[in-house]
Amino acid sequence: MLVLAVAVPSSPAWATGGGGAAPAPTTAPATTGDGSAGGTVAGQPVKKAPRKPARRRTSRGPLLTSFSLTRPRLFLYGRVASVHFRISGRGPVRVRLRLVPKAKGAPVRSITLGDQATGRTHSVALTGLEGGVLPQGSYTLRIAGRDKRGRGLRRAPHASSHADLRFFHHRFPVAGAFSYGDGFGVPRSGHSHQGQDLPAAAGTPVVAPRGGVVTAVQYQAAAGNYVVLDARGEDYDYVFMHLTTGSIVVKEGQHVRTGQHLGDVGSTGHATGPHLHFEIWQGAWFRGGHAVDPLPLLRSFG
Repeated sequence: MLVLAVAVPSSPAWATGGGGAAPAPTTAPATTGDGSAGGTVAGQPVKKAPRKPARRRTSRGPLLTSFSLTRPRLFLYGRVASVHFRISGRGPVRVRLRLVPKAKGAPVRSITLGDQATGRTHSVALTGLEGGVLPQGSYTLRIAGRDKRGRGLRRAPHASSHADLRFFHHRFPVAGAFSYGDGFGVPRSGHSHQGQDLPAAAGTPVVAPRGGVVTAVQYQAAAGNYVVLDARGEDYDYVFMHLTTGSIVVKEGQHVRTGQHLGDVGSTGHATGPHLHFEIWQGAWFRGGHAVDPLPLLRSFG
């Protein structure tokens, strides 16, 4: 009997690089990137991961980078105070200032500045006459604004948005240390004292309590060197006597502002020592007016 020997391969041809076809794959779970089972089963649609919602950009308004006030005390008809501010951002900003009284119940004064350009420093004069004469007192000055999109004015961390301000209708006439001497009505030789004496060191500046017009700069034996000032906006004349010779820096007919230097304390005329003899007249001085006690008003001056 003839027996034929047939060689049987020890492994499938597809495993050794032969031309045989690979067997059909069996179903197996997919794996994630870290090797763990997950994902989808072969032959099923792939599910997409949910998208994260897009982050909304925060709308940021104009930014106040600087705000300042040149002087903390402001006098009616005196030197103006300047408000300086700078805003960064895009487009103009409608700006307003608010004077908020520190006294409860007092009305707030609002000053509209209109559209102001960004990227530059602005200067605005403050006189106390905005919207009528501002009542005398202490205030907080604040700045606010909005751009064309209605976004409010923000403040940079290093910037302030407010400043303190005190407003006065008059300034005390002696710009230095002083005391109160003889007052109104004290007997004098043949008449009564018509003013208030304010002893001070010789050379201490004497200033205008109120803006107005100088009506007299003269010398008289009793009064010495004196100045008369017709006050603006009120029916008062102010008189300053015994000023140091050569110290008077104003002339008749000159317009002066509140707080402006007039001359210096001295002892010219009938004076026992350096002091300012200060008078207030209701109406014109010696031309139909009469002297009034200055002390109550002096105590209210800034």
